[in-house]
Amino acid sequence: MSITLIVGDIHLGKSLSMGRPGIGSALNGRVIDQFQLLDWILEQAIQHHVTCLILTGDICEDIKPDYVLMSGFIQWLKRCETHSIDVHIIAGNHDIKRSGSHYISPLDVIQSAELPNTIIYKQIETIYNGTVGFTLLPFRDRMSLNSNSAFDALCRIKNILEYESSDIPNSYDKVLIGHMALEGSICVGDEFDDEANELMCPLNMFEGYSYVWMGHVHRPQIRSKAPHIAHIGSLDLSDFGETDHVKTLILFDSQSIGKFKEIKVPSRPLRLLRVTVSSQTDTTEMILEALSKLDKANSIKNSIIKIEVQLQGIDSVNSDRQQVQDAVYNKYGAHFLCSFTESRTAAVIPQEKRRDLDNTINPRTAVKMWAAEKFEEVEDQNVFIQMAFDTMTDSSEA
Repeated sequence: MSITLIVGDIHLGKSLSMGRPGIGSALNGRVIDQFQLLDWILEQAIQHHVTCLILTGDICEDIKPDYVLMSGFIQWLKRCETHSIDVHIIAGNHDIKRSGSHYISPLDVIQSAELPNTIIYKQIETIYNGTVGFTLLPFRDRMSLNSNSAFDALCRIKNILEYESSDIPNSYDKVLIGHMALEGSICVGDEFDDEANELMCPLNMFEGYSYVWMGHVHRPQIRSKAPHIAHIGSLDLSDFGETDHVKTLILFDSQSIGKFKEIKVPSRPLRLLRVTVSSQTDTTEMILEALSKLDKANSIKNSIIKIEVQLQGIDSVNSDRQQVQDAVYNKYGAHFLCSFTESRTAAVIPQEKRRDLDNTINPRTAVKMWAAEKFEEVEDQNVFIQMAFDTMTDSSEA
């Protein structure tokens, strides 16, 4: 059996602000979740008799990752080796840093660890697992290809892919796994480091392949069904804009009827609660009521939750934060309340008219200003102004 498991971008160390802070030597809660997902991936690989793992890249969030992250990842790779599972890592944009024409990568330390079962791909290559040819496409942008235009850069990649595809026997399944954006895909918003040089791959670029899965874009989405072209998405939920995402792995088995199936990733749920409170409402009670409705619609248990409260008017009273936090943890069993903010929208209060009457103002102008402030009726204002002007004239003649 030659079964392959395809895994989306891992992003170790991403969204630490959403995780329960580590105390002493303890890891941030988000990092713990990320390593637990890696353990779950290995369990799935063993359970489904997988011989080959393909990772779409972006192993770490930071181009200079913390030692703990790389050390933990290498230990995981060693466990894969123990179970005779080959790991193929496609270099993503978070895995490479360009200095002139030279590329450096934090993944280089993996190669120095001399893990015979782990291979990193910075160039386009095709590998085989049984009767399946997998072409692996690392991240490329216009500058990395020294092209004057995106069109020229995409043509260069397409020419290479045509060559790679033609070299795979026609009796084999032809699959492309990469780390680039598909044209028309919906992005979360933080995938692209340099939008001016980003390449959006047209779907006809992959005509030689029956199946295409890309990392890079975090939202899982199918762009074509025949041939099957899709973004596998990132491995885990890492932003409250992703609360509706369903993350999956792809299990590719050339001997199965459907060739592949999706395995749902057990991501820790993210719950976002937004509450608007009027000045006549008990803020705490309204938040607690909204929490109850949220829990009934989507369980808060074991989730990471974020609460945003909008107070309307200067008379709105802030919540009893301790009571809300007790409910979040003790009643609903949330894993972590990562953010609880209350902002206020104050009514616009008109500024009183200023009395700028002093001895620097022209007397006639001062009379008009005083009359406009003193009398509501225009007719009364005019009568007073005329009397004042007459008095001023008589006084000057005397």
